[in-house]
Amino acid sequence: MAAGLALSPLVRDSGHEAVPLVLGIAGLLALCAGLAARWGAAVAFAIALLGAEQAVRLARGPDALDPWTPLYAGAFLLVAELAWWSLEERVPAWAERGAATGRLLTILFACAGGSVVAALVVLAAGAPIHGGFALELAGVFAATAALAVIAAVARTHVR
Repeated sequence: MAAGLALSPLVRDSGHEAVPLVLGIAGLLALCAGLAARWGAAVAFAIALLGAEQAVRLARGPDALDPWTPLYAGAFLLVAELAWWSLEERVPAWAERGAATGRLLTILFACAGGSVVAALVVLAAGAPIHGGFALELAGVFAATAALAVIAAVARTHVR
């Protein structure tokens, strides 16, 4: 799946895919090296490179919006989750019936949710909305909600 993400610029016919392709291949190589060496820093770097590949492609402006972006987002999240899962230390709890299946289902639901959110963002980015007070107010509420979610998650992980 990581190879599909890394080589996705090859299926586009815009002719301007050299930089994303280089980033994707570098990300794929770093991911393979990180997984082989069980080195978390290399895996994090690989995920950053694969994300940068998509960011560079999308930075070209609204004409670069792609209906496949939600699929890329879900696959990207799946690659990242499975890579980190493969680096985790094996514990006896994984031998319990249903533990791995439950975690896999949770990851798949998170990836599906990420794809849905990405689809909403693509739809919103392509919508012909002009600025104004209502749009600015919606942005303020969205930013406040995002900070509230981050604060809630951070509070639950503090020990």
